[in-house]
Amino acid sequence: MLEQNDTSDPISEICLSFYPDQIDVLQATTQIQYWLNGPDPLDYVNIYINNDEKNNGLNSHFHYVSLGLSDLYGDERVHKRVKSAEENSGYGYELTMRVKKEINENEPPKWPVKLLQALAKYTFQTGGILDEGDHIPNVLSDSDCKIRHALVCEDSMLKISQTRFGRVKFLQIVGCTNDELKFAQEWSTRKILNLMKNFRELGNDYLLVDLKRSKSIFELDSDLRRKTLRNLKKEGSFMSFVKSKCFWRLNLECSSNDGNFKPYDQLTFNIDLETARLFPLILKQRLDKENSFIFNGIDGRSLILIPENFSNSNCLVTKENPVQSNGEECQVLISKRLIDSLYIFFQQLKLDKKEEIGEHISRKFFFDDLNEFSLYLRIISSEKILNFFENN
Repeated sequence: MLEQNDTSDPISEICLSFYPDQIDVLQATTQIQYWLNGPDPLDYVNIYINNDEKNNGLNSHFHYVSLGLSDLYGDERVHKRVKSAEENSGYGYELTMRVKKEINENEPPKWPVKLLQALAKYTFQTGGILDEGDHIPNVLSDSDCKIRHALVCEDSMLKISQTRFGRVKFLQIVGCTNDELKFAQEWSTRKILNLMKNFRELGNDYLLVDLKRSKSIFELDSDLRRKTLRNLKKEGSFMSFVKSKCFWRLNLECSSNDGNFKPYDQLTFNIDLETARLFPLILKQRLDKENSFIFNGIDGRSLILIPENFSNSNCLVTKENPVQSNGEECQVLISKRLIDSLYIFFQQLKLDKKEEIGEHISRKFFFDDLNEFSLYLRIISSEKILNFFENN
């Protein structure tokens, strides 16, 4: 429901300094607030009109700003009250999106509101937070256009702010094509976003979402793909972690833990199809180049893959003890032999041609060079992973 509203909450107050003429900002409101058992976690989404006057309206757009991931009230109806203004307010961020405004278009589209609500619901339900540099595959998969995925960056105008209820940053959701997502995953989300800012089709620094955009930046600049591939080969992937639908389990007979790191000899790692598609990249562009990689699971626990010859004071694994865990974090030593075996396994699966996973795909890897360490890798559907946590 769209209506005019006042600007008495801390987020609207911040935005008012940039849009002083929009005191009665257009606001999408949920019919029943989340704290009254409503389905949508965002109480509101403010929609500002940015006429881009400095460029004579060339990049006019609707600027969507979420309200609800941070604390709007300070009375603990949704988020815990902070002890000092330096602490994060709620989840510590709000989401924004800049959607291209056509000439004489006065009614803002409603789909960005639904998208921001869906992303907020993921965070409220799983505790998984978004951050600058993240990528979100298939978030616009219902659309029949080329803009199907999203990258996350800091909003170009709204910076980190101190409110009376804590610290808030503003993360902008930027639409991208298959090509742009692929290079963001293989190389660097931040570097791809910086390249995208060079194109007027995206509003330059505004990074506008335009569902009518029919070409990726690599089609708009025929030489850009070659340059990016050269940089990828030279630098490897900058993607050091991923938040995904995955979870891990240790051998049951000694799975109890008191918070101290202990060695284990058996690990089961459950991943969804989207995570499995990333694995060849992680193996060759991170681990094979002696860089570690972190999977942040749906249960909030982390699995850290550590290659041989990796040097870090926080690294606890050795060939004698290739798996160490304290219950919340699990470190796994990945030998060159294991990297190669996993890479062959994923290449043979041809996951790029699969739309979904049936029952599951599983494989056991056993390595005597890692003190008889056993890895059980299971690829299962996202729905089954979510159902597992709803029922346990």
